[in-house]
Amino acid sequence: MSQDDDKNQGVELGEFLDFYLLDSQEQIERLGAGLLQLEKEGGNIGLINDLFRSAHSLKGASGTMGFTPIVEITHAAEDLLDRLRQGKIDVSLEMIDVLLAVTDRVKAMLEQVEKRQEITYGSKDLVNSMKALLNGETPAAAKKTELISTHEEEAPASFEPIDFSLTEQEREKVNDAHGMGHGVYELDIKLSPNTLMKAVRAVMSIQRLEGMGKVIKILPSVEELEAGQADGFSILFLSDEPSEEIRKEVLEITDITSVTIFPHVTAESAVKEPKISNNEIVNRETENNEIVKQSVPVSPNEKSRSAVTPAVPEQAQTHGESSTQVHTIRVDTVRMDNLINLVGEMVITRTRLVQIGLDLKSQYSTDPMVNNLNEANVYLGRLMNDLQESVMRLRMVAIGTVFNRFPRLVRDLAKKTGKEIDLVLKGEDTELDKTVVEVIGDPLMHLIRNSVDHGIESPEERRAAGKPVHGTVTLDAYHDGNHIAILISDDGGGLDLDKIKNIALSKGLINEREELSENDIANLIFLPGFSTADKVTDISGRGVGMDVVKKALNNLGGMVDITTRKGKGTTFTIRLPLTLAIIQALLVEVRDEIYAVPLSSVLETLLVNRSDIKTVGGLQMVQLRGNTLPLISLQEKFGLPDAETTNNEVFVVVVGFGDKALGLIVDELRGQQEVVIKSLGDFLNNLPGIAGATILGDGKVTLILDIGSLLQDVLVTRKI
Repeated sequence: MSQDDDKNQGVELGEFLDFYLLDSQEQIERLGAGLLQLEKEGGNIGLINDLFRSAHSLKGASGTMGFTPIVEITHAAEDLLDRLRQGKIDVSLEMIDVLLAVTDRVKAMLEQVEKRQEITYGSKDLVNSMKALLNGETPAAAKKTELISTHEEEAPASFEPIDFSLTEQEREKVNDAHGMGHGVYELDIKLSPNTLMKAVRAVMSIQRLEGMGKVIKILPSVEELEAGQADGFSILFLSDEPSEEIRKEVLEITDITSVTIFPHVTAESAVKEPKISNNEIVNRETENNEIVKQSVPVSPNEKSRSAVTPAVPEQAQTHGESSTQVHTIRVDTVRMDNLINLVGEMVITRTRLVQIGLDLKSQYSTDPMVNNLNEANVYLGRLMNDLQESVMRLRMVAIGTVFNRFPRLVRDLAKKTGKEIDLVLKGEDTELDKTVVEVIGDPLMHLIRNSVDHGIESPEERRAAGKPVHGTVTLDAYHDGNHIAILISDDGGGLDLDKIKNIALSKGLINEREELSENDIANLIFLPGFSTADKVTDISGRGVGMDVVKKALNNLGGMVDITTRKGKGTTFTIRLPLTLAIIQALLVEVRDEIYAVPLSSVLETLLVNRSDIKTVGGLQMVQLRGNTLPLISLQEKFGLPDAETTNNEVFVVVVGFGDKALGLIVDELRGQQEVVIKSLGDFLNNLPGIAGATILGDGKVTLILDIGSLLQDVLVTRKI
């Protein structure tokens, strides 16, 4: 970041910073997506002109804000793209690699701006590479996407991966982090020679790091440090923070003289690559972690403005225009969340008013004041429905904002695995709740990594099987009733169902007499710790961490299912609710408790005779129109006391996602009501079968059922 005073920059930095960040992040994302398209289309002059304009706009805005390092690197990119659009040079793989590395570096610089930090990332290496391309030379930096810091000590030319002797549980955490695309680092920390309390320094390091991620292991241990003569220690650490930020945090501790950070490699990888150069280290970091969580730069004493900022056109307005129409505004998400919360509270209050009106009506049915109150409640309800619908639309975000990060990921993974893979995106305009969009990225990334690494075969295997050399991974989204469906499909070899079944038998997860359909067998990979991988790669292992994917989706009130055909491919189908804020619910009574069932998941309600309920393999069943419907008793599920008297008939609420259905046995149906989903907090979060809580019209708190979790438990793990 430029060290010039604000007055020398010509603008009041803080006033325009938020808009600059939003616009610059959009420009750099557009630039990255365009480069991937250019790699496929070659000399598309219209696309090249768009890329040039993005680089030019980014350079101009950064120059206005005084961010010199960003100006230097984007200026060189602009020169390269200008020469390209003039037809003086041709598109090449080396050029695309270097320009993609530029987008990664600028993202890292923008992250520092966003955190109000000085820009420490340099650009000389990439600038030199772009100049080499202009001169018709092979760029030295075209083969790497290294994030070089101008303040960083030079790392050793190679390093030996550390054997942390991980336990099975620790190794599982590392594999899950790798699979979900999080950063996994080895920290080599050196102490000054005369340090007296080395163990204390280790404990302080762990405490600081826990604020940025998760410490898995330290070597030597704190006890060994206290008794031994070691001059330092190593830490295995999981974090999404940039490596430079991690390094700076630890260096603030007294008596720590140096901190060197390397991406952690698995034991299997280390056997093949006993020594890894700096270039390979950074390549591994970018490919495993899609560049360590990028962001943006600003003066440390700047205060972020949360005011609404008008969205203006990319190009500067022509001189002489005295005014312009603003058709859109950008609103801070905190403000929008506050609005959503207020509407939620109004819904709860409206529900209570309706209940009060009904109570008064039962006692004073002829009083005109009571009738007036109920009429006003009806009108208020209409207004609230319109307000709620309008506000909920503000939360809706196109899923393309998540999808657009994956073309680069698939490109990098395909290059690393030596495969030829096309990623097809469909339904990018499909909208869903922004809360869901924020969380769905990690599970999708994990499934795509698995499709690339173990779903798609090598070119040689595909050729031998009579398939096109290019494999295809398809990411599709569409509305399915009151849910959204997301499909991750590949045309690879499919899951080895016999292998999955044999592993499940060997682990005691199923018994030999249990009859399972192909779909049931495929879904066994979602059991905790289940894996069919013969080895764990640094990209993924099909099955490793699949239970993490399932948990993440269950937390969103959704579920995932698998269909696979040997030699044809595999499809993961994710179904999620459109919104997580205000929903219609069916209230049911179980003993003296009231539960809310999301109405979007309710298929029908039944009155079933107890004699028609059969038990098969420990699971209750009933015949419904020629099909078998599995049942679950909420009284048994939640450990409620038995009823003093038993009726011959019970109510069954049939719920489901897609082709999956389940019957909930309840005592009574209490009617439909609009409810606001409230979190149970960290202490009670992730309760099995519970999605949250709500407040009813009488002021009582009731629990909202997690239908996705209940379906997954019964139909996938076959356990209640």
